[in-house]
Amino acid sequence: MNKKEIQRQRMRTYFINGAKEIIKEEGIKGLTVRKVGERAGYSYATIYNYFSDLNTLLAYCMLDFLEDCYHYMLNFKIETEDSKNQLIAYELAYFRYFAENPDMFQIIFIEELGKPPKELMKENTLPSVGLLLRESLIKCAQEGYIAEEKIELLGELITASLHGKLLLFIKGRDGSNLENMISLIEKEMAFLLSQAGG
Repeated sequence: MNKKEIQRQRMRTYFINGAKEIIKEEGIKGLTVRKVGERAGYSYATIYNYFSDLNTLLAYCMLDFLEDCYHYMLNFKIETEDSKNQLIAYELAYFRYFAENPDMFQIIFIEELGKPPKELMKENTLPSVGLLLRESLIKCAQEGYIAEEKIELLGELITASLHGKLLLFIKGRDGSNLENMISLIEKEMAFLLSQAGG
């Protein structure tokens, strides 16, 4: 990477971090190009040298928030646990992260951001949180907790269940508190794993 590209990446990071701070403090509705420029310490017009529009900047923020979630989940890695209990611990951490950060859930899973920028789609790989789930499921299959041919289906079921419950919880449609939801998810995960047995 040459100096020009390093500088470009640095400038993008300033704007991404500024936008993330605003989202955390004011929610996505508080985000404007002017505020991002002020927070980053540059004229708002400078943003357009690095991002085609606000939605493109939000797409970068979305990936950054997913990385934040991934690092949060890694705090729940327990070396002494078997793969089944580790998978459940990761999924509970995932739910807790977004339940406690609803604006991040909003930007990643609900906001209409249009097509992702081409440069973000180059690698065409799963985000780190998706890779962590997949690796955890593969390990469960290797240890005999689930059948190998059920890895994909189980991953889809877990993801759909967690996102559905998060949407209901964040929008206040289910009336449960966080700890009750965590307990319900733990039971549901144990059930799903038992049904996917090898």
